[in-house]
Amino acid sequence: MHNITGRPVPGCPGTFRHAADHRLTFAGRPASIGVLRDWVARHIRLGRHAYPPSLTDDLVICASEMGTNAIRHSRSGLPGGVFTASMWQSPGCVCLEVRDMGPHPGTPSIPHIPDSASADFTGESGRGLGFVSALCHGRCGYTLPPSPRGHTVWCELRTPPR
Repeated sequence: MHNITGRPVPGCPGTFRHAADHRLTFAGRPASIGVLRDWVARHIRLGRHAYPPSLTDDLVICASEMGTNAIRHSRSGLPGGVFTASMWQSPGCVCLEVRDMGPHPGTPSIPHIPDSASADFTGESGRGLGFVSALCHGRCGYTLPPSPRGHTVWCELRTPPR
């Protein structure tokens, strides 16, 4: 696994050596983003681990950004497209992964995050994975090389030490 800037990182989803605790495939439509947010929040609230409300809030924002990217920047947003969210939960840690259907035909793409020097903070898009990275303190990434069959983007949030 690689972090958003492409550097290898240990951790999620490699931390979790078992099948996802929760997995659901969503229609590649904007209305699915609200359903994704509700799905994530419900599984965090009803799970067997107690997480602080701030972790739930942050994970819901990450889910929204990752799902929106799947719809906007991949074939998942085309008619009949889908994306799949998977979530792993453990004491003090949650990992969320979103897999899309791969780049638009003829338009190869790789998930990326602009660095602060090149970021366009006046634009209306292009900052989503930056928010994800900030919320999870850089514990996020994507699979390399991106497969023509789909990109997988992930993030890991941990509870603050007590």
